[in-house]
Amino acid sequence: MSDKIKIFHVVRPAAGGIRNHLLDLVRRSHGDRFQHLAACPPGDLADSLAGMGIETFPVPLGGEISPGKDLSVIRTLVAICKRIGPEVLHAHGVKAGLAGGVAAVLAGVPAVVITLHSSIFHHRRPRWKENIIALSERALAGLADRIITVSGALGREIAARVKIDPAKIEIIYNGIMPEEFSREPDRNYLQKTVGIPGDKKIVGTVARLAPQKGVADFIRAAAMMAGEPEEAAFLVVGDGPLREDLERLAASLGLAGRVFFAGERRDMPKILPCLDVFVLASVTEGLPLAVLEALAARRPVVSTRVGGIPEVITDGVEGILVEPGDIPAMVSAVKSLLADRERSRIMGEAGRELVERKFTVEKMVRSTERVYLDLAGGGPSR
Repeated sequence: MSDKIKIFHVVRPAAGGIRNHLLDLVRRSHGDRFQHLAACPPGDLADSLAGMGIETFPVPLGGEISPGKDLSVIRTLVAICKRIGPEVLHAHGVKAGLAGGVAAVLAGVPAVVITLHSSIFHHRRPRWKENIIALSERALAGLADRIITVSGALGREIAARVKIDPAKIEIIYNGIMPEEFSREPDRNYLQKTVGIPGDKKIVGTVARLAPQKGVADFIRAAAMMAGEPEEAAFLVVGDGPLREDLERLAASLGLAGRVFFAGERRDMPKILPCLDVFVLASVTEGLPLAVLEALAARRPVVSTRVGGIPEVITDGVEGILVEPGDIPAMVSAVKSLLADRERSRIMGEAGRELVERKFTVEKMVRSTERVYLDLAGGGPSR
């Protein structure tokens, strides 16, 4: 009989930050102390987890609210929980937290952890869905023994909106492996794989192509720089529901041959070092892994001042912060960094040092494991 603590992860369809966060957590966890299992929809994440030897259960948990389907998912999760008997159910995101939390209560799972990766209060929805979200906010407080947020800003937002006991909130910053982003820039690789001429300065962003990421503002900023004597190329890495709209926007602004859409990529350690400036134009954030990866690659960052980003970047030290939607300020910041290589180099070195000190996968995993041990050893009751 195993003495390992069973951690049962529940996650909706996930790409980008949530996907990488979960895979890093499972991959770097102490295998002699914890046994990880997971429930998620079939697809890339499920395949990746199974490939790591994690027992994975296919569950059709969608991203949007669908009462009929969600009840079916809860019944399935209850059956799985009764079969495997986890000490902790760890849900990733609000939707997984609600379905997994209800299932855990019904199945008698001793403890529930919910990690919130981003704000849940900045999306436009029909009124009936907003009413359900309002009820869901209150339910979170009752279902979770601990809510992990990836930034202090997100933790404060949740505490205020959900009216949850602050003692239940644990702030654990996202982490990466900085050593993966230590390559020398290879512009030939970027030219071969993306098509950007090797002699261009490159301004890039990495984001899911969804409204909250502000990629349209990034493209408009590119248009404002189109008349510069020393033209830069603009790289958009990521995919999502707005991709066709953003491609049309770039074309309508006359940016053919200036803006390159690379789609979803798994070679960021090769791509990021080739950028001259990294930009994040989000209107809301938790703590984006893309910013940490850019800092680890010694890239100067221009980012909006949202979510947990000011907890990472000190304005003028590791990068430049601007207000969301302020495209002229974004353009000015990018131009200043392209024109001043020494300032960019100093910012890049400061960013790398910061990530190595504060935002590593090792720190994230060990902090999360301490939450598991606390709850498995008799954490607060629901």
